[in-house]
Amino acid sequence: MITSSIVSVASSIPEKKVRTLDIEKSLDFKVRLGLPHGILAKLTGCIEHREADPGVNASDLAVAAGQSAIKRAAMTAADIDLIIFCACSQDITEPATANIVQEKTGATNAQVMDVKNACNSFINGLDLADALIKARKIETALICGGEVLTRYVDMAIGTRGDLELRAAGLTLGDGGGAMVVTKSGGQEGVIKGSCFASNGRAWRLATVMAGGTMYPRGPVDPGLTYFHSDSENLLSMARERVPIVIRKLLTDVGWQPEEVDLVVPHQVTVKIIKEISKAVGIDFAKNVITLDRYGNTAAASIPIALDHALQTGRVRSGMKVLLVGGAAGFSAGAIAMVW
Repeated sequence: MITSSIVSVASSIPEKKVRTLDIEKSLDFKVRLGLPHGILAKLTGCIEHREADPGVNASDLAVAAGQSAIKRAAMTAADIDLIIFCACSQDITEPATANIVQEKTGATNAQVMDVKNACNSFINGLDLADALIKARKIETALICGGEVLTRYVDMAIGTRGDLELRAAGLTLGDGGGAMVVTKSGGQEGVIKGSCFASNGRAWRLATVMAGGTMYPRGPVDPGLTYFHSDSENLLSMARERVPIVIRKLLTDVGWQPEEVDLVVPHQVTVKIIKEISKAVGIDFAKNVITLDRYGNTAAASIPIALDHALQTGRVRSGMKVLLVGGAAGFSAGAIAMVW
């Protein structure tokens, strides 16, 4: 039986740091909204995030991470059969950003495509690469994404109502992540299974409305170009849907919750990660948390967190690892692997 393995992981993190507290001060939360300084960090766990320099595009962050991942895999760009660019962000509407990544990496032997499913884009792309490898369509894939989310943050907050709609955007951060996935004979990083579920009726809970056929150009309301989120209802759906997916995946691969050694979750708030961990019976301490330093980097958050875990020695041979995501749409997903 053919299996696929994640043979390398890498990330690219912009240097510029933006403190959540400084955002609160610039928006004058205390005076205008009557909120204490530090409230956002307390509620989310995000102390600071990173911001890309002007002129840096989503493909640039994906390429930086991708080139590092190829190097760590002891490969060259010529070894890549498939490039999947997976992110909320994109350089342009047409063509797929993966074409730009191909040009910048020089991976001329690869077929390319974008996979776009909000914050679950990366694990969807990883799942697709796994399936294509098992179907003998390809042997080596570069899964990569770059998020330049800070350009979609609406800072026009003057009331509590504005804050409810835009607060989630204030913890968004920029960053890129990448993985090289190959056909394997059972080495480390072997993908054991996956589970995904969606509820399209909830698509209105988190949106960037402009840029599609609804609002193709020049919207009268510039707010349509920004990220807006009904955070309370979105997190409520995550509490309901993500544990179901995790439990089904654990059953499919034959693992008990206490057997899981490490969880690499999407980074929205520390509170929701704790709640989901408790719901499925996994110790919260087993989660990799990067939200405090990088913020919510959307689809890049899982590869960034996994790279952090690898670089800090939290991943050891034989570990049972879960990648867990929840995304606007609403979609929930999880991938099981043995390192």
